[in-house]
Amino acid sequence: MAEGSILRALASAERSLRAMAALGLPLPLPDDDRGGDARYDLYLVEDALPPFTVPDGIATGGAWDRAAAFTVLPPPDPAAGCEFDASITRALAHASVLRLDAGAEPSAIGMVGSELASTLVDCGLLDAAAVDDFQRAPERSITAFGTPDGPTGAFLFTRFLDENYGTGTPSGVLFGLLAVAGQRTEPSALHFANEPDVFDALRSNARGREKPFEDLLLEFAIDRAFVGSRSDGGHLADVDRFGDFGRVRFEWSVAYDSLPRRLAPLRPIEPTGATYLWLDLQGAPEDAEITFAADWELGVFFHWALVKIDRTGAEAGRVALAGINGATHADRTIRDLRGLAGLMVVGVHAGSIDRSHPFDPDEGPELPRAYTVTLYK
Repeated sequence: MAEGSILRALASAERSLRAMAALGLPLPLPDDDRGGDARYDLYLVEDALPPFTVPDGIATGGAWDRAAAFTVLPPPDPAAGCEFDASITRALAHASVLRLDAGAEPSAIGMVGSELASTLVDCGLLDAAAVDDFQRAPERSITAFGTPDGPTGAFLFTRFLDENYGTGTPSGVLFGLLAVAGQRTEPSALHFANEPDVFDALRSNARGREKPFEDLLLEFAIDRAFVGSRSDGGHLADVDRFGDFGRVRFEWSVAYDSLPRRLAPLRPIEPTGATYLWLDLQGAPEDAEITFAADWELGVFFHWALVKIDRTGAEAGRVALAGINGATHADRTIRDLRGLAGLMVVGVHAGSIDRSHPFDPDEGPELPRAYTVTLYK
């Protein structure tokens, strides 16, 4: 193997580790000299595609579940670009998560790694491609994207948590939730019992702030509508750089003059997934009013927001409609539409109405649910 490849990998790993240490983030757990010394080990193997990070030295039983780790990846070209640096950062983030919770769900690991890579490594095309995949399928669960060691546009959710509830440290909120969600697995278990998981910790934290978890999901769904070229500067920061790659997919765009309309999504919505409709108000009279009515399938909550968008593309106000336990219908009449470019309808599948069975990323995917929305003038 070329010495230049080894030095390139070493330099990249050292940069990421120094940056994580400077931010005060947890670093990988020492491995008790299993790789020659206690430092984190990278193994450069020609056929290691894709790169992967492996737990090593797992502690269970009376201790908190945590693990050291090492990473296997292909040797880089000495002139390798930012994609290699991003993969190193994601690997180190993966290992750092295992220090806090060896049973952490893959989606949480992927979000932490991608957020850190997006922050520490200038690799705009890689980030844009991941965000594009995420925004093209808003109906999917936010845990359905990427792998623990691969890029995922779901890091937008991590960034949302940091900007609204953090202290300025990238992935700081998610690292904190992972620490809170640590557990002890019985030595006889065949796998880690990831209970509580990150979403359990997030629900508990949201209750402590007197903000239901469902409202948090709806706020994120609204914020992700203002990513890329639709950014208005008032929601997520530093997302206009994604351009058209960041534009979330709308199910429908209809004109005011075409009302009344009854609309349904192309695909049903998974738990934590979102849906978007656009009503163009061009030609609407100044005293116009819009009546919104939504109906959805039994067994789940849907939360809705009607967001007023002015002619500059910025949010001018919103009305939120929380789901009621057991109900499958919501309606509202919106007035004072003067000067608006349109009305954006945002819906989010907030999970089962069974409070004893909240959304769990470790379980098989819950059935997605469909809806119809009717707009009247």
